[in-house]
Amino acid sequence: MNRNNYVYRSKLVQPKRIRWKPIFFAILLVLAFPKLLMLFPSSSKDENGPTLTVTQTLDTVKQIQINSSRQAPVLVNEIDEYLLDVVEENLEEDSDSVLERIVRVARGDTLMGILLDAGLARSEAHAAVSALQEIYNPRALRPGHEVVLTFRPAGEDLEEDLFAGLRMQVDVDRNVMVLREDEEVFLAKEEHLELSVQQVAAQGEITSSLYAAAMQAGMPSPLLIQMIRALSYDIDFQRDLHPGDRFEALFEQQVDDQGQAVREGPLLFAKLETSGRALRIYRFTTPDGESDFFNERGQSVRKTLMLTPIDGARLSSGYGMRRHPILGYSRMHRGLDFAAPSGTPIMAAGDGVVTHAGRKGNYGITVEMRHPNDYTTLYAHMSRLASGMTKGKRVKQGQVIGYVGTTGMSTGPHLHYEVHLRGQHVNPAAVNSPPGRTLAGKDLELFKLAVLDVESRYAALAGKVLAGIDDQDAPVQPH
Repeated sequence: MNRNNYVYRSKLVQPKRIRWKPIFFAILLVLAFPKLLMLFPSSSKDENGPTLTVTQTLDTVKQIQINSSRQAPVLVNEIDEYLLDVVEENLEEDSDSVLERIVRVARGDTLMGILLDAGLARSEAHAAVSALQEIYNPRALRPGHEVVLTFRPAGEDLEEDLFAGLRMQVDVDRNVMVLREDEEVFLAKEEHLELSVQQVAAQGEITSSLYAAAMQAGMPSPLLIQMIRALSYDIDFQRDLHPGDRFEALFEQQVDDQGQAVREGPLLFAKLETSGRALRIYRFTTPDGESDFFNERGQSVRKTLMLTPIDGARLSSGYGMRRHPILGYSRMHRGLDFAAPSGTPIMAAGDGVVTHAGRKGNYGITVEMRHPNDYTTLYAHMSRLASGMTKGKRVKQGQVIGYVGTTGMSTGPHLHYEVHLRGQHVNPAAVNSPPGRTLAGKDLELFKLAVLDVESRYAALAGKVLAGIDDQDAPVQPH
């Protein structure tokens, strides 16, 4: 990696000392000029030149009179210009550029190592890192971060380049810096960048895929994932979407002072029209501080179990009788198979407790979980378990529990997923589990008001999108 990337910029450290001697002598020359005239007799110039009349005593100068005709005194003007040149010269010298070395952090790099590689003494590098630790943990440095090292170039008062400090952007709205105060004494500072929040509406028709339609509508991938996960309790995205289906969404973006989006989310509203039905979800924060997605009836979209515990997979085999691909005869297939590349994350379908984690006969590497309302789930043919996945561990819905593989009796990488209700196999695609929470009373009244507000804001923004208006004054709402 090339670390010697130099850029000259405006000086960030304290300026060099102003050279006062030339300025001082210039001022003395101006003040002494009248006294110098007293050493010479009075003289008069021609009609077009200045006339100097000097009257003096032995101790003091009583009067200095400069009578000018239409032309100003040339000598005085020349002295003024000389003084101005001296000041400008010193200002130019004090606006010298500084040398900046931009280092892109690579895997295995540490801030201490970067400073030592830049030529700093170990004690100096340690002092800079120690100062930074007051506001930022240097161990949080990640590959791709840029560290800008600032040096004062060698000159008349410096035999070699002097390390003046460093700065780096550690988040989209935060910069940290270290500045030299004295010999091996550094001061850490941080700068918080102001971001504004704007709301954005997106809508589109599905032709080939929901992902393609969302990208074309300008919906960022993280927000599309939020929408898919919130709706995945009520729709199977592998089978239920068809060309001609439509979606709508309202979400927030944080933008910098240049108007560039630097942070996405959250999703505020989404609507999906498919197979003759319309599913709507609204983000709402209850008075007790819980934020979740609810349908228009005030019911949480979060169910006991998700329909699909894996993203981006293809349903390769459904629930029911089938001809077994290995055994060669028909038998009951008591689950769903999702074909996906090896290593694809598998998520817990709901909150629960792990009752088995490891090999289980023909199932290969398997996880079994117990959930509320007498449900249990099974995930088979994994390549490996997620870190820390052991019997008795409590997991949250959506938490990664393992990775797709082809262990056990399997013809290729896929997830075999089963759901049991009170010990009996049930079709995972037909499970109708109850909602996690239903709003009532005052909470429901506040929710209905929030629904009216978000729908009116979406309608206003969507109307501008349809009209082709580039809205720069989107409503700004606090988080």
